[in-house]
Amino acid sequence: YTLPRTTDLQAKTGRQVVRKNLRIGDLIFFKTSFYSNHVGIYLGDSEFLHASTSKGVIISSLKEQYWKDCYWTARRIDT
Repeated sequence: YTLPRTTDLQAKTGRQVVRKNLRIGDLIFFKTSFYSNHVGIYLGDSEFLHASTSKGVIISSLKEQYWKDCYWTARRIDT
């Protein structure tokens, strides 16, 4: 499956998923600033995989306050 390059377009791909119904593999999106968005892949148990500019590819928790505050939406890409 080919995804669009930008997070804005990726966030319009597939179908929207409410946070309580996340499944492994869903894309989760964050608004990290007025002009900037961030995307990760849901791993289950409130954890997601994403690329950090300072640490490389890492696993973070949706329970962390920063990610709670930035959470925007989630999408499921059916293949």
